[in-house]
Amino acid sequence: MPDAELQYDVLKYIMENGRISDMLRMIAAGYNVSDDQRSQILTDLEGILNEEGGVPFDLNRENPSSVKETAEILLLVAKYREQHPTLVGKMAGFLVSRQKGDGGFSETLNLDPHIEDKWGASTGREWYPVGKSITWLTAKALEALCSIEYKEEDRLRRARDFLIYRQHECGHWPDFEGQDESDPLATGNILCALRAVGVSEDHRVLRDGRAALFQHLMKSLENESPYDMVDLTSVGRPISDLETEVIRKGVGLVVRTQNDDGGWSQMGSKKSDPELSSILGLVVKTCDCL
Repeated sequence: MPDAELQYDVLKYIMENGRISDMLRMIAAGYNVSDDQRSQILTDLEGILNEEGGVPFDLNRENPSSVKETAEILLLVAKYREQHPTLVGKMAGFLVSRQKGDGGFSETLNLDPHIEDKWGASTGREWYPVGKSITWLTAKALEALCSIEYKEEDRLRRARDFLIYRQHECGHWPDFEGQDESDPLATGNILCALRAVGVSEDHRVLRDGRAALFQHLMKSLENESPYDMVDLTSVGRPISDLETEVIRKGVGLVVRTQNDDGGWSQMGSKKSDPELSSILGLVVKTCDCL
C-alpha cells in the first residue's frame, strides 16, 4: 500500500490527551516516542496494576480488573517481556484466571456496574455481558497470550476451539453462545486471534470470516463510517485488486475524517476521542505495510 500521510499530528494529541493504553498504541505503531517516555509509560502501567495482576477497568486504580483492558495492553507490551518479565507475567496470570471451562474468557460479575456506567443500557449492553464467555473478549485474551508465547498450549487450544465452533454461517460471530445476531465488530478481533494461534489462512473459518469482514468494510465505506475502519488491519494482506482498493479507500476515509487537533470523533460527537484516535492512528501506520 502507498504511504498515507495524516493531515494533523495524532501523536501530539495522544501524548497530551491519551491514557497509558493510547500511548502504548502509538509506540506499537512506530510513532516517534522517546525511550524515556516509553520507560515512564511502562512504569506508570506497573503502578496501576491490581494485586492479582489485572489492569483495572477504564484504567482507574479503584476499579476491578478487566480482561479487556489487560488483554489489549498485554498485546501492546509483549515485545518488552524480556525487560519487564514481572509485569508481563502478572498480566498473563490474571488473564488465564479468567478462562472458563468452555475455553472462553469472561469478565467478573463485580465489573457489571462499571461497564453499565461507561456504556449504559441504551447503547446495547448485550455485546459486553459479565460472567459468561464472550467471543471477542476471548479473542483479545488469546491473541495477547500468543504474543508472549504463553506455554500452556492446552489453554490456547481450548480458546481457539471456543472461537472456531461458534462462527455463524454468515462468517461473523455472535458475542456469546446462544445469541442469534452476529456482531461484525467482533470478527476482526477473532481473525487476529486465530492467526496468532496458528490457524491457516486456508482454513474455512478464516476464509469465511475474511470475506464477511470485507463485505462489512465495503458497506461502512458506503456509509462513510471511519469508526468501522478500526478493522482494516484485521483482514491481513490483500489477495485481490478489490481488497487492495477497499483498504486504500478505508485509509483514505480515516485520513479525510481526522480532526484538526489530531484526533478522531466517535459517532454522534464532534469532540476527539483519544482511544479511537490511537486505534485509527495505528491503523494508518499498519496499513502502510500491507
